[in-house]
Amino acid sequence: MTAAVSAAMLTALRQAGFPGIEAEGATIYARLSASGAEFRADPWAEGWRLSLTWPLRASPRQRTGWTAAHPQAPMDLFRGETRITMATRAEAADLVAWAALAEAAVAEMIRWRHLQRAPGEGM
Repeated sequence: MTAAVSAAMLTALRQAGFPGIEAEGATIYARLSASGAEFRADPWAEGWRLSLTWPLRASPRQRTGWTAAHPQAPMDLFRGETRITMATRAEAADLVAWAALAEAAVAEMIRWRHLQRAPGEGM
């Protein structure tokens, strides 16, 4: 990955309105919102792979259901946590779609976590 390509992705993320953007080597980290979840962008194939990992172990049924409904952002487990990923070439439309999908995934995973709680466990 060249510095120019990384700079192009940094610029695309800034223009898409993502805050908290930082590059660490070839990986770029950003947030969905100022107080929201962090995601990463890694060089991948002919573009970038965006990924968001959440501290939840979604069931196979939940992952399959999410992926069937959102094939452009499949869900899997990575290092014991639930992750969605999406390929992009840093195009503005892709980044807008990513923001919506990632926010929807976080909302769904929070709902799933609530369903896992024992009565009286709290937030």
